[in-house]
Amino acid sequence: MIRARYGRRSLSLDLCGHAHFAPKGQDIVCAAVSVLALTAAAALQDEGERFYPRVVERPGALRIACEPAEGSRRACRRLLDTIWIGFELLAQEYPDYVSAEKEE
Repeated sequence: MIRARYGRRSLSLDLCGHAHFAPKGQDIVCAAVSVLALTAAAALQDEGERFYPRVVERPGALRIACEPAEGSRRACRRLLDTIWIGFELLAQEYPDYVSAEKEE
């Protein structure tokens, strides 16, 4: 199971685990999670000095966090809120393979 946690206050997204929905290379759930994570990281990095993103990858885990510049916190949160909707949808559609927890 993939566990996704969104720290809304800390502006961080933590992912760990594996979906095991299908064999490697055929796992649509893993692919969907990967696309959402890559999109979040790329969108934050596109903002560069405005959001100061940090991406830390370990085997089976990923942490994406940002420390926005003054006046950019709301924009960073809005971006992460939008990406988070995708994780919530995956958790609803594939509850045996993805869990999504949001911390206010």
